[in-house]
Amino acid sequence: MSAARVGDPACPLEIIRRMPVRDRGRPRLLFVHGISVGAWIWDEHVLPWFAEAGFEACALSLRGHGASWGQDGIAEWRLADYTADLDQVARSLGGPLVVVGHSLGGAVVQNWIRTGGRPLGMALLASVPPWGLALSALRMGLSTPALFRAVLAMSLHGARAADPAILRAGLFSDDVDKSSFRRFVARVGEESRLVGPELQGWPPFAPLAWQAPRSFVLGGADDRFIPADEVWRTGAYYGCRPHIVPRLAHALMLEPRWQDAVLPLRDWLLTLPRG
Repeated sequence: MSAARVGDPACPLEIIRRMPVRDRGRPRLLFVHGISVGAWIWDEHVLPWFAEAGFEACALSLRGHGASWGQDGIAEWRLADYTADLDQVARSLGGPLVVVGHSLGGAVVQNWIRTGGRPLGMALLASVPPWGLALSALRMGLSTPALFRAVLAMSLHGARAADPAILRAGLFSDDVDKSSFRRFVARVGEESRLVGPELQGWPPFAPLAWQAPRSFVLGGADDRFIPADEVWRTGAYYGCRPHIVPRLAHALMLEPRWQDAVLPLRDWLLTLPRG
């Protein structure tokens, strides 16, 4: 593994990179995280697994997250700022490149493509849908208001501000043990108070369907944030059949069955042109 910095030396962005043992000519992967976390969330399982499978696997910490710059300004960052970070890192890595976005990271990926990013492929995992979170947020607020308040508290003040029992039930399946959840909470930070309203869907952040590259869409059947019907509609929008993984919740890369998510992603990646 290597941890690298890109961009202005005074304003570096963190990249965690796992290199394959042997170059198989496969596209480079760039993973983009969700709210309040960082590149580290991919490195527990996903990055080493893809490196072992023959891919160069990289994860970016957006400004204000992980070990990237911008912690002091976290409350003020916008979706356009995160998109600029992705563009900067994608250019530094070069292609052919497949971008993989989870939750908020999916919105960043879609906005990057809308504004000119041209990856070889796009993978959206439990992602904010192209039309935004307004419908999902309304459903959560009506069906599980305590979870809605916990998510709001986490995004504004970090995981320690939210009721841990409610947050655990909302983010993870019952199979995630207490020690894994405690490690997660210990590393969660704050999130921009401005990006949440932008994720509701206006102004639009998704590309027109025909502007998108080849796409992969996946969600968890037990996801309380991005329910399965939203995943299906996202797949329909981008012209692909989505994967709904049984017994998988929102923080799918940390679930005991995380491989149930990465195996179909790997199979799809193997259908793409070689680099």
